[in-house]
Amino acid sequence: MDEQFRQYRFARTGGQKITEAELAAQFKDCIKDLHQLEHAIEQLLTKQAAPWRTTDLEQEGFREGIRASALEFYWNNRQQVRRLILDHPPRPG
Repeated sequence: MDEQFRQYRFARTGGQKITEAELAAQFKDCIKDLHQLEHAIEQLLTKQAAPWRTTDLEQEGFREGIRASALEFYWNNRQQVRRLILDHPPRPG
């Protein structure tokens, strides 16, 4: 396997695992507040790559892992999110 691809894949997997753990810890019981979920995902997506990832390729892989994991978490919990939206429609104004 190409060494650069291996480094990218390893960094991406690291980004995914760290993000999965952060979101699972923050929402271990369930998602109760849609704004809290949005804020948590926003913070993860704007997070800088891990400082131990020294190359641009590794940093991009790490960020891609964060994005993929955040999307997967949202998708896996979309029913809870949908219920929150339906139970608490936005207020006019």
